[in-house]
Amino acid sequence: MLLYECPMGKLDKYIFWQVASAAFMTVALFVFVLVLGNVFKEVLGDLLAGRMSFTFFLKVVALIIPGVIPYSLPMGMLTGILLVFGRMSAQSEITAMKACGHSIFAMTAPVFLLSILACVVSFFINFYYAPAADYAYKNAIRNVIRQNPMQFIKAGSFVKDFPGYVIFADEVGSSENELLGFRIWELDAQGRVRVAARADKATAHYDAEKDDIVMRLENATAEYSDQNDPEILNKPLRSGKFGVSEVRLPLDKIIGDSYKERKRPKRMTLDELVASIDTWHKVPLETLPPEKRAHQAKIDRIEISTQIQKNFAMAFSIFSMVVLAVPLGIKASRSETFVNLAIAVALAMTYYMITVFITWLENYPQLRPDLLIWIPNFLFQGVGAVLIWRASKH
Repeated sequence: MLLYECPMGKLDKYIFWQVASAAFMTVALFVFVLVLGNVFKEVLGDLLAGRMSFTFFLKVVALIIPGVIPYSLPMGMLTGILLVFGRMSAQSEITAMKACGHSIFAMTAPVFLLSILACVVSFFINFYYAPAADYAYKNAIRNVIRQNPMQFIKAGSFVKDFPGYVIFADEVGSSENELLGFRIWELDAQGRVRVAARADKATAHYDAEKDDIVMRLENATAEYSDQNDPEILNKPLRSGKFGVSEVRLPLDKIIGDSYKERKRPKRMTLDELVASIDTWHKVPLETLPPEKRAHQAKIDRIEISTQIQKNFAMAFSIFSMVVLAVPLGIKASRSETFVNLAIAVALAMTYYMITVFITWLENYPQLRPDLLIWIPNFLFQGVGAVLIWRASKH
């Protein structure tokens, strides 16, 4: 029996599983690409440099995956629908099904059911799994450094992971936390050397109270440049010699301050966001001038509210993109995977760029970016609804 001669129940199942399988494969593709990008950016260099074990590397990759799924799901659903309906349209199956009395709305019903199920999955990932995994990722890196402060300091190479410092050591000493022929340069804002220190031996340990890596220098000498002319210490203003000295390297200089107790909104679960909407502040309000406190409190509240609405909107974006993808897939009449993939990426990037632009308005609470964040959804649904209505008339 030909496809368009199938009873509607069988046709529903056929379209549902065709779209579901195509969406699953494209979601997996986008997850792989986005995870690979994050791995190259965040941890691959540390793995290749020997600062990270392969087991820990795999753990980090597993923690990165939930954070990219909120972006991969909408793009995967969009691409899967374009692939399936584009192929069906190119092979005149859509036209044949219309001729047999199957309406566009009946044919797309299983697709919208699938999109609603995907929205529910995305909701839980956006509000619970993704922020928890991101927070766990930062804490995992912190714990590795706490257990082995030398993860980011290797002998025989210049270390520039700590902004404002350059570190070099000739060789490892008798223990893995000991470096011989240790040198450290402190830089100013323009990248010029302010202080150059050298020590016969340096040992590292982690200060859990202040979240610092502490380098203990023995038999150290230091040279200080002229602040008015700090040209690589050609003419040092003064120098000093120390039996024992310490240099503190703040942990947040290399992994950011997101691992600390005060979470950023994007790393909070839904329960945490709701509980902190009136209490979370970027900086303690008492540290600000009295006239700025009320305005800053509004900005902080809007940031929390915007994150809540953004997570909801991102979950609902799957439905919005499906509404637009169905008529585009029918109209495009293309079975080429590359063309449909390019269309999907272009539409998804348009959605995300509008979202990013709106989030930049968080410092202007009077514009209510927490409500404007829904504009891309309304825009995609509006255009998609018009296109579906026009397709149903032909």
